[in-house]
Amino acid sequence: MSQLIACATPEGVMLASDSRVESFATSGEEQFVQVERFIPLTSHAVLASGGALEAQDLARQFADFVKDEQLKDFDAIVQAAVPFFSGKVDEFLRKACEKLPLNPVINMYMLLAGYAPQKPDTPGRLFIIWDRVQPPKIESTEGTHIFTLPRRMGLEYRLNQLVAGLAPLADMVEEAKAAMEKLASQDQYVGPPFRYLTISQEGIKER
Repeated sequence: MSQLIACATPEGVMLASDSRVESFATSGEEQFVQVERFIPLTSHAVLASGGALEAQDLARQFADFVKDEQLKDFDAIVQAAVPFFSGKVDEFLRKACEKLPLNPVINMYMLLAGYAPQKPDTPGRLFIIWDRVQPPKIESTEGTHIFTLPRRMGLEYRLNQLVAGLAPLADMVEEAKAAMEKLASQDQYVGPPFRYLTISQEGIKER
């Protein structure tokens, strides 16, 4: 399981991720591969993928779709995301069920993060999409201002305190860095390289 961390504030959005995902060789042996979880969609919107390796492929397909359709507005991207991923998951399940009689899931998580530079009084936004076993196969929700996957309650509490204290995004990044390094020392499924991004009036920046 990957590690995603996101925090939306009046200044913008902070995103953090590791780059490790588990995969299985044809022999069934578990192995780790490195992935790029953050895909810029516009100058002020990023798609972050989490969960199984297949989620990465779907994320890149959606990024290509956004580019082809020339979607710029965050709301338009969100409105397009749910039907897009619903169709892709249905396609995946039809192919999978040819080999697997069970009702599989991808274990897909997509996090859309964005900031509207033309509306500086509007805080950053998080929108979450995931797949499930029972219909509807795709669930989605407008996220709160703190999101971690897997859930890290202690970290969420500390980030919430920073948001309440109107701390700058730079402080959120430092908190995420400390948490990610600690998690990596305790959990083999969390591994470097780690990435930290902010989305603000200035656009997307690597931290």
